[in-house]
Amino acid sequence: MNSDYILDFTIPQGPTGPTGPSNGLSAYGTRYNATPQTINIALGGTSQVPLPTTGPNLSTSYTTANAITIEETGTYQIDYFLNSSVAVGTTVTFSVRNNNTNIPGTPISRVLTVGTNSLYTGSTIVNLSAGDIIDLAVSALVAVGLTLSTGTTASLSITKISA
Repeated sequence: MNSDYILDFTIPQGPTGPTGPSNGLSAYGTRYNATPQTINIALGGTSQVPLPTTGPNLSTSYTTANAITIEETGTYQIDYFLNSSVAVGTTVTFSVRNNNTNIPGTPISRVLTVGTNSLYTGSTIVNLSAGDIIDLAVSALVAVGLTLSTGTTASLSITKISA
């Protein structure tokens, strides 16, 4: 049985589709802390987490100390962590802030014991606007020294995932 066939027809070409997204990400930024230090939190107060070291960025800026400024409106994934210990046992709350206001879903509260490191870590997806300033903050129920030891102890990374 012969299974060789010759097909003689042309398939018409359709219209060109829309251009896909460009390669790579359109906005991102990262800051972190690798310097041992103590953050003194006042009674009922909130303190910004120091993030003095910057990483690569695109369409974000580092003009505000310890924060990342958004330059393109869109939907962003925010990844964050803190590794710390306290001098006095108390509840410590760690959060990501947008323009000094906690981003819903990011505050993490833990009861810390003296001298024991505690790791706070999280990820969230939020809509951000150009000009928003994103940072990390800690607060406690009592006045306390929060110790950041050696190695990378705090980090904030922001990646735009959608317009």
